[in-house]
Amino acid sequence: MLIRLKDLPEIREEGYPLVMKSIINRADHGPDISVTWVKIWGHHQRMGCDISDRPYYIIEGEGVFQLGDGEPFAVSAGDSVFIPRCVPYEFRGHMTYLVMNGPAFLPGSDQVIDERRLPEE
Repeated sequence: MLIRLKDLPEIREEGYPLVMKSIINRADHGPDISVTWVKIWGHHQRMGCDISDRPYYIIEGEGVFQLGDGEPFAVSAGDSVFIPRCVPYEFRGHMTYLVMNGPAFLPGSDQVIDERRLPEE
């Protein structure tokens, strides 16, 4: 099955500094994996997911991630970040990335954590 990014609709969520496109998803492709293309220009809220591991692949741009209580670290194009299920995380930057979920993303599975730990730019 060929999926062309240019043919997919953009998804915007009010109040979030990002735009995304669902490339592979649970509803259309099955429960095992999902892939989403995202462009972000700001802070991604601290959250965790108890059902999926999440690899991120940075396509372009730069950012800073923090996983759990670990030290923040910089990322740039070509880097990957692996976030195991149940590990809280947050990030910020101006980047385009792919995020994968295994098993596939399930709406409602993210738990937002109000405590922001990542310092401002």
